[in-house]
Amino acid sequence: MRKQSLQQVSDYYSTARLRAGRRRSPWNLILILPALFGWLGSWYGFFRILWAFHQTLYPRHAFHDFWQEGVSFASLVPSFLTLFAPFPASICIGLIFANCVARLIPPARRALDAEAEGYKGTGFRESTGALVRWAAWAVAAGLIIGLVAASLLKSLR
Repeated sequence: MRKQSLQQVSDYYSTARLRAGRRRSPWNLILILPALFGWLGSWYGFFRILWAFHQTLYPRHAFHDFWQEGVSFASLVPSFLTLFAPFPASICIGLIFANCVARLIPPARRALDAEAEGYKGTGFRESTGALVRWAAWAVAAGLIIGLVAASLLKSLR
């Protein structure tokens, strides 16, 4: 079974290198900023939602006390999970946002569609659809983990 897993990783890496090798258009660079903004913006939004939930349970907790010096391990773990549980979901959302922004620019759309032509699963609809499916799971899991962690964060020390 371990041999099969290593083979799967190797196959994925090989196909990823092939995909990256054919992405030569400068229009690919347009994906970077929207992906960063979408990722960081959604991550911040998710954290603010989790923090608002936490503050409804513990109204005396102030954000400026979050991760202060000398925090105990019992407080560090739930605060870490509150902050980082939405991380995978926000990456998916950032990539979806980048794909949609690039799709709105006609020359970029044409260039990226031409690069995806002949390669199954790499077009806009297929890749964005896969990201949406991943995001659905990641958002659900991230919010559940984050909400549980935020409710368990009884002390910021």
